[in-house]
Formats: sequence, C-alpha cells, structure tokens
Amino acid sequence: MRLARFAATLALAAACAAPVQAQDKFTLQLNWFHLADHSPIYLALKKGYYKEENLDLTVLRGSGSADSAKKIDLKQGDLGISDAPTVITAISKGANLKMVAVVFDKAGNNAFFKKSANIRGPQDLVGKKIAVPPGDSHRVLWPAFAAINKLDPNGVTLVNVKPEGKQAIVAAGEVDLSFDLYTSYAIWEKVLGKGNVGNLLWADYGLPIYGHTYFVNSETLQKNPKLIERFLRATHKGWRDAHANPGEAIDAMVAAVPGLDRDALFNTTPQIMDLCVTERSRKHGIGWIEPELMQRTIDITFAQNKPEKPVKAEDVFTNALNSRIKPLK
Repeated sequence: MRLARFAATLALAAACAAPVQAQDKFTLQLNWFHLADHSPIYLALKKGYYKEENLDLTVLRGSGSADSAKKIDLKQGDLGISDAPTVITAISKGANLKMVAVVFDKAGNNAFFKKSANIRGPQDLVGKKIAVPPGDSHRVLWPAFAAINKLDPNGVTLVNVKPEGKQAIVAAGEVDLSFDLYTSYAIWEKVLGKGNVGNLLWADYGLPIYGHTYFVNSETLQKNPKLIERFLRATHKGWRDAHANPGEAIDAMVAAVPGLDRDALFNTTPQIMDLCVTERSRKHGIGWIEPELMQRTIDITFAQNKPEKPVKAEDVFTNALNSRIKPLK
C-alpha cells in the first residue's frame, strides 16, 4: 500500500514538473486603428478562446487596407484584415494572398458629410473635395463605384488625410465630405453633432459586394493550415459572443487598449452587426464566403480598370478552414 502511494506521488510530481507546451505566437495585422469591429477579437482574448487554441495572439494597429495587404504579402504578420477589393487587387498584381473568411458579409463603404451639404446621391459627389487616407480601400473601389453610377472617376478631388483626421477636416469645412466606413457613424455624430450627419452607403447604389476579410499569405496557408483554422475558430467564437452581447466585447477592448471612447465605439455596434450577421452567416457560419458573391466582388472591382492578370473567385479564397460557428440568435 505504501509502495503504491509512493509510486502515485512520484507520478504526480513528474506530471507537475513536465514542461508546459509553449503557445504558438500569432500576429494579427489590423486594417486601421482600433474600431468596434475589432472588439470581438478582444472578447475572444478575454474569454480565453485563443489560449484554448494554444495561440499567443499579438494585435498590431493598422494604417489602411492596402498597407495591411502589403505587410501580409511580405510575411510581416500571420493574418491580416483588409477590404476584399484591396486584397483582390493586390492578388492581381502578384501578391501571394488568400482570403480565409469575411468579416463584413456586405461592404460598409460609405461617404459621410454634413447634412447641410445637400448630398442625396452619387451624382452630387461630382466636383466635391473628398478626404480619404492614402491607403484606404475606398481609393481602390472608387473607380468601380463611379463607373456603376456613370460618373467620371476624375470628377472629384481626393484629398490625403490621416485616418484619425477625417472627421475634423469635414467639420472644419476644408473638404465637402469624407469616404469612411458605415460602421463609423457614431464617431461622426460625436464630431458633427447628433442629427447633423448625412451619409451615402455605397451598397445602396449598386455595390453589393464583400467588405472586410481575414486573409493570409498563401505560403502560411500551405505550410500550417491548422494554425489559421485555430485562429478563425477562436475569433468566430468571439464574434458569436459579441453579437449576443456587444457591450461586453467593447468593454474587453477598452480595458486592453488605452485611450478608446467606450460610448462612441458601442454606438457603432448596430451597424457592424448589420454588416456581419446576415442570412448567409446564419446558414453557413460566421465568415462564410459565397463563390458567386466573391466573383461579383471581383467583377465590380475591375469594372473600370482591368486586372494586370486574370483573377477568378477560386483563386482568391477558401472556406476549407471555416469552423461553421453560427450566431446565437
């Protein structure tokens, strides 16, 4: 009996002394500075979903969709967030990228302006000065949007601005409007004043395409697909929980990232969930990509400027790593 107890004690001591398996380091490259659509990632961190997948996640602030695509192509991160047309355009120019899930099942491309600007539709943009950051996906998509609405893409003046300076330059009257994502509505209300914000959602004017996506370097995908699969599973659990309780997700991000405006971020969550959770994601799982809609996204992206090399839907995305995690409601 004593011998058995001694053997059990030795076994327990050996187990306790065994080295803990190191977590795989994983770098996520954001598209912009922290916005509410990044909050599900922080909720997943708080709930330990990445830890459950044996991932040590580092989140890097972004400087635009085009910059994010460039960094992932150069393997300066494991996975990036970028607008689908920007990734598609990069692939057409030789970037070795592949989309593995959508963030926004429909695009949030949009224009914001003072209501007093009297902009009622795309035709009213002609002759206007428009603030848009150099690396912003709206620059990539603008020629296609202009073509769909029979506008001269050179009929507007695009003014360079830092991502965080878009609201201020419009408020000061230095430009007529700014291209910015629909999900930033509450931030615009805070600067321009409640009831003073006008907006034009591009999806309402002939642009029903995919918006933000999660994408990787194709070499990473080939060498370690399970790594990407684990990241998506943890992340989509975060999206599932954030859809059920957006306030908890915002609080998790605000606690992790200094200097964020909690109320302004929380007020943008209705628009974010409207773009993310659709009938497609309810049916197939969050992040699912439909080949037909991806092909339409490609066609619209190159409606004005032909790609440097042909691009087909099957070349730019895969659903193979989707965890089919569905919204709770």
